[in-house]
Amino acid sequence: MSICIKEYKNEYKDIISELISDNSFVREDILRCLDRCPECGILVEEGEKVVGVGVYTGVRKKTSMTLYVKPSKRKEGIGTALLKALEEKMQNVGVEEVVCDFKVSEVEKSFTYKNGYKHWFKSNYMIYTGGEITTGNYDIVNYEDKYYGECQKILSESFHKMRLSVGLESTPSIPSEEEKQDYKENAENIFVLRDNSKIIAFVKLDGDEIDLVAVEENHQGKGLGKAIVSYAVNKVLSKGCTKVPLWVVEGNTAKYLYDKLGFVRERTHEFVCKSIK
Repeated sequence: MSICIKEYKNEYKDIISELISDNSFVREDILRCLDRCPECGILVEEGEKVVGVGVYTGVRKKTSMTLYVKPSKRKEGIGTALLKALEEKMQNVGVEEVVCDFKVSEVEKSFTYKNGYKHWFKSNYMIYTGGEITTGNYDIVNYEDKYYGECQKILSESFHKMRLSVGLESTPSIPSEEEKQDYKENAENIFVLRDNSKIIAFVKLDGDEIDLVAVEENHQGKGLGKAIVSYAVNKVLSKGCTKVPLWVVEGNTAKYLYDKLGFVRERTHEFVCKSIK
C-alpha cells in the first residue's frame, strides 16, 4: 500500500497520542514539540491511517528534530521517507544543520548513521522524585532583562568550558537579541543567584524541566550550584509536579552534584547531527 506525506494539523493531536502508545517518553516529547511548532510537523499516512510523525523545533540554522514510526510498520522504508520529507521541509526554510537524539540502541543508531547522521555526544536524562531541598541563605531572585549581559557571559563561559572538558568542539557563544528576547519573555522561569548585587549563578526552567544551569567560573566549588539547582527543584515541586527532570552531558562533572541531590539516571541518549545545506 502506498504512503502519503501530509502537513500536521492540530486536529491530529489525539491520533498522534494514540499512535505512540508504546513509548510515553517519545509521545510526550513529540506532542510537546508539535504544540510549540505545529507548522513544523508532518505525518505519514498509509491508506487512511497515520503510521508515522515527524517534527523539527523551529526555524534556525541549527535545529533539532524527532520522528516516530508505528512499530509494526518499521523496516518498510516509511522511516526513511519520513526523514527525507522532514529534511526537505527544513531545507526549504533555511535550516542548515539538524540534531536528533535517541535512547542508546543499535537499531536507532544504525538507522540514523545510514541516513548520514554522525555521533555528537551522549547525555543522561535524570529525574528527581524527592521532597523540597534546603537551599540555604542565598539571594536568589527572578531574572530581569537588565541582567542579560551578566547571565549570557556566565552561560557562555560555563558551557564552553564544559564542552571542552568532555571532548566536544566549542567556541564561546555571543550575545544575541533573539536570546535576550527569549529570556525576557520567560523571566518567570529564570532565576539568578546574587552576591552583593553581582550575578554569580543562573538557572532556567522549561516547563517542569531544569533546562540550563551555570555558575560563574571563579565561584564554582562553593556550593552555589547546589543552591541554585535546589531552588529550581523547589520551584517545580511548588507547581504540584512530582518529578523534576534534567539532562547532563556524559562526562560533565555536574552529574556528581545531581547524584548527591538525589537525581537518578533514567535513560542515556545518543545525540547525532547532520549538515543539510
